[in-house]
Amino acid sequence: MKALKNCTFAVALGLGLAFATPAHAQARVDTVEYTGPDRGLLHSGVWTLGLSYVPALVVGIESTLPEDRYLFAPVAGPWIDFAKRDCPTCNHEQLNKVLLVTDGIIQGVGALEIVGSFFFVEHTTVSRTASDDSDAPKSNFQLHVVPTRVAGSYGLAAIGKF
Repeated sequence: MKALKNCTFAVALGLGLAFATPAHAQARVDTVEYTGPDRGLLHSGVWTLGLSYVPALVVGIESTLPEDRYLFAPVAGPWIDFAKRDCPTCNHEQLNKVLLVTDGIIQGVGALEIVGSFFFVEHTTVSRTASDDSDAPKSNFQLHVVPTRVAGSYGLAAIGKF
């Protein structure tokens, strides 16, 4: 009789597990739209302008020439310094002028990228599927109930991750 009871239980459990389907929450599609400045162009411009302005700022602070004080102004500073620069006794004056022009060009490109990011507007649409309980906190809870043999008899074991 005990064997018949265990067998009936095992068959019922097997049928229940075989025909059971997992419950799914009703899904909805969330669409997030972003319209604004081109973020790639904006970030590139900020980095380009910033990385070319820092050396000019250091030279403006450390130099004893009064013309180098114009380097405190971003973008226009290297060009003003180049126009007002007149130091025939300075060593490497030709190299200094080349560096001023290079720095002025790079700062100008960075500034144009920043301004351009507001003219070339980015339109991004992201769609994602979320369940109705998407506002509920997510957990890693997993529970599996499996048949097992316990002390010469059959039973159920619950295995989970909490």
